[in-house]
This record gives sequence, C-alpha cells and structure tokens, in this order.
Amino acid sequence: MAKGAIAAVLMLGSVAAANAATQCYRSSDIEADQAVRYQTSLMVLSDSCGSPSYTDFIKRNAELVSRYQRQLIGYFGRTDVRHGTDAFDRFMTRLANQTALGIGDQPLASVCGNAVGFLAQAGSFGAEDFRAFIAAQAVAKRKDYPSCRD
Repeated sequence: MAKGAIAAVLMLGSVAAANAATQCYRSSDIEADQAVRYQTSLMVLSDSCGSPSYTDFIKRNAELVSRYQRQLIGYFGRTDVRHGTDAFDRFMTRLANQTALGIGDQPLASVCGNAVGFLAQAGSFGAEDFRAFIAAQAVAKRKDYPSCRD
C-alpha cells in the first residue's frame, strides 16, 4: 500500500494541475510543473526518511531546478499577473502538504522502505539525466493539462 501512496503522491497533481488555473499550459510549463512536483516529493520523502538525497540532488541540479521554478512562476504570472511568485509559493506549500498527508497515515518504516528506489534515483540524477527524465514525464502527463498551442 505504501508504494501505491508514493506513486499517488508523485502523480497527484495531474488533476490538480488542471485545476490550478484556467489558463493553458505550454510544453515548457508542463515540464516545469512535473519538475517542481518531483522536487517537492523528494524534499518531503528525503526529510521524512532522514536521507541526504534532497540536499545532494539540489547541490547537483540547483541551476536546472531554479530554471524550472522560474518557468512555473512565469506560468503563474500569466494567470495572476500581479502575484505570480506568491501563487507559486502557495502551490509549493500545497504540494508539500499534500505529499506529507499522503504518507502521514502509514508507518514511516514502510514509507521509507518503499521510497528507497526513488531516493536513490534522485541521489544519482545529474542535470541532464534529470532534465531527460522530467521531459519524458511531461510528455506522458501532457494529456492531463489544458494545453496551449506551442
């Protein structure tokens, strides 16, 4: 059941993404959204399980993660012109809370045992590997977003 919860947490948001705003998503927005969701899940699981994976991941991928965050802030700026950064901050907080709630009713040992592969994957991602992984995720999830014509 814990593996299912982790998968649900990682997939959470395809539907939420569609509800986040009425404006369409560009391909780059979808990729950025998937990257931020991955980052948030990694942050919560790494912290919950006492793993250095998140810190290691950010050290290696800070520039790329920052680029994805700026892209998503731009998206939120198009939907809330005056408060794009605030909308992004609320989005990140909501994702982190949803992730924590999604694993909160399970024994931590079970959650962490099921997260070993995910945490190891994140610990090994370099920028190009992460970008390729997220690009593939964005393609797979594209149908879940109201898309703009690119």
